[in-house]
Amino acid sequence: MSVLYRGNYIAGRFVRTSKGADLISEDPGDLLDPVGSLVFSTDPVDQAVAAAGQAFPKWMGQSLSKRIGLLRSFQRILAGRQEEFTRLIAKEAGKPLTESRREVERLIGKVDEMVNLGLKLIRPFSIETAPGVKGECRYRPLGVLAVIGPFNFPAHTPGSHIIPGLLTGNTIVFKPSEHTPFVGQRIAEILDEAGFPPGVFNLVQGDGGVGTRLVGHPKVAGVLFTGSTATGQAIKAVTLKEPQKCLALEMGGKNAALVLADADLELAAREIAVAAFSMAGQRCNATSRVVVDRRVAKRFLEIFLKVANQVKVGYPLEEGVLMGPLVSHDAVAKFQKYMKLAEEEGYETLRVGKALGSWGKRRGYYVSPSVHLCERPAKNRSVHYRREEIFGPDAAVYLAKGNDEAVSINNEVPYGLITAVFTRNRKTFERLLPGIDTGMVNWNRGTIFSSGKLPFGGTKASGSFKPAGLFSPYYCTVPVAVLKDTRPLNKRALPF
Repeated sequence: MSVLYRGNYIAGRFVRTSKGADLISEDPGDLLDPVGSLVFSTDPVDQAVAAAGQAFPKWMGQSLSKRIGLLRSFQRILAGRQEEFTRLIAKEAGKPLTESRREVERLIGKVDEMVNLGLKLIRPFSIETAPGVKGECRYRPLGVLAVIGPFNFPAHTPGSHIIPGLLTGNTIVFKPSEHTPFVGQRIAEILDEAGFPPGVFNLVQGDGGVGTRLVGHPKVAGVLFTGSTATGQAIKAVTLKEPQKCLALEMGGKNAALVLADADLELAAREIAVAAFSMAGQRCNATSRVVVDRRVAKRFLEIFLKVANQVKVGYPLEEGVLMGPLVSHDAVAKFQKYMKLAEEEGYETLRVGKALGSWGKRRGYYVSPSVHLCERPAKNRSVHYRREEIFGPDAAVYLAKGNDEAVSINNEVPYGLITAVFTRNRKTFERLLPGIDTGMVNWNRGTIFSSGKLPFGGTKASGSFKPAGLFSPYYCTVPVAVLKDTRPLNKRALPF
């Protein structure tokens, strides 16, 4: 499979860069069959932002029904190419078909979520503020939005910014991950076919240097980013002298599943295994910590390890695969580093995670899932493995003396994205819920489950308190307060 590189998409047409750096888009599950190659440069960023800025006034003034109609066209075209798009995501991101299909389905559904539910959040309203004075709240678009996409959800995640951004009257410059440039190109192709006016949506390809140039551009009104906490912090640093720039940052996680003494252990073990190992753990909401009540730990681990041994690793385009490869050589090196750190920090290895190098006849970035146990934290040692995001298929198991200690362990990390709580008792869940310091909490469901009909975001180093999902129209617009005074002049009320 080789995809033709068409270039950056600027002002309604694809333009190839003649000079710049070369980039190969690998198939991480089959390194001998790359997806394609491209050439990129930071130079087109200025052109793309200028095109978006020029298109903004007219697009902002376009009727809502017209904007909805164009997004419906995008939705129809995407639905007609669903399987083809699914296979491109699976190959370029190394993402199993089941997950890739779900991603495309969620992108298709995002249009309905925003039109039917998201717009209700920014519906204008009126109120009498004083006798004869009418107050109104209206929402207007920000302007040019920079969307920086991740590799693990290369279509749905940027789409969760692009769709509400366009719907509310903004124009877009999108930079996909350098690991998934051709998924980004396909999004541009479909939006072009849907008939969006030139400059309303633009695409620039490249690495972190291109991203830095884009987010720091003075004509960019907002940055909508999903990725690592380190990159999110770098974006904040680049924009430090631009407090007027909206930053909606959805970043990493060190998510925990709490298995309480009365939990359904079979349910918990299976939900946690899927959440820890699907997509090789390369998702911000993956379960990387399992906090188990000591009274049921032995039985839980028996079930969990048995399930972990049944995880199907394989080439992403084969049906039934739960766990494909990691995305790159660097990702494998990072995974191996944390496996070593786990031993140094006193963890017992229950299932060895190691680089496999290949799967069958395919050479790729395959690794095996790992499980570690921490009965007692090692004193006077580093806590890198304990506190940092690995972004790989690893689960660290901690033993807790009761529910309150389980919540305390959950909250000790610098991240606060999502927590799963397994208990048969609703009252227990409701009692613990206020003390759990994460933006999302699931009851008897794994951490990877979320809904576009709810906000998606976290606390602490997991976000900037601008959740995506249903709440995305909030960071794509600014509320404008309007006062209308219909009273005649009253000279006695004036100081002169």
